[in-house]
Amino acid sequence: MARLEARGDSAVLTVAGPHTAVGVRAGDSVCVNGVCLTVTGHTDEQMSFDVMAETLGWTCLGQLVAGDEVNLEAAMRADARFGGHVVQGHVDATVRITAIEPGERWSVVRFDLPVDLAPYVVEKGSVTLDGVSLTVSALTPGGFQVSLIPTTLELTTFGAARVGGLVNVEVDVLAKYVEHLVGPRLAALEERLAKAESA
Repeated sequence: MARLEARGDSAVLTVAGPHTAVGVRAGDSVCVNGVCLTVTGHTDEQMSFDVMAETLGWTCLGQLVAGDEVNLEAAMRADARFGGHVVQGHVDATVRITAIEPGERWSVVRFDLPVDLAPYVVEKGSVTLDGVSLTVSALTPGGFQVSLIPTTLELTTFGAARVGGLVNVEVDVLAKYVEHLVGPRLAALEERLAKAESA
C-alpha cells in the first residue's frame, strides 16, 4: 500500500512492505513500480522516500493515491545469484495498456510504445513494466505484448491491471549501450563508403 504526500515541488512516498522493509537501511535503493528510489526513513513495516518533481512527472508515481498497491523490489546484492534481466530502475517512459486477453490461467497484455523506444524492444527480449521484468512475447503495430503467468498475476499489480492504465517502462539498457558504442562507428563507416562511391 502506498501514500503520497505533496511537499511543494516534491513529495514523500511511504509504502507498506514488510517483506521488503525488513533489513533495509536509510540510503538503500528500492524499486517502487520500477522507479529506483532512496530510502529516507523506515520501520520493519514500511519505507519512505523523497521523490523529486522530475520523477513525479516522468513516471506514474505522481498518480498514486492512498491505498494503491505497488510493486517493490530491493536492490540485488553484488554477491547474489543473477537470475533475471538487467534492471536499473531508470524509467524511460510511461506506456498505456491497450488490450488484455485473459486466458484460463494466463493473460496476454498489450501496450503502446513510443517510436523512439521501439528499437530497444524485440521479440523474446526483456522489458521492465512497473518494475516487473518480463519477456516480450510479440511485437504489435505501434507496440508490444507480454504473456503473464499466474504467479505474476498473483504477486504483482498486473493482476488488477485495466485497459487504459499507464505503467512505467524500462527498456533493455544493454541494447542502449550497444547503440551508443556502435552507432558512431557505423555512421563513420557509412560516410566513408559514401565518399568512396562518389569519388
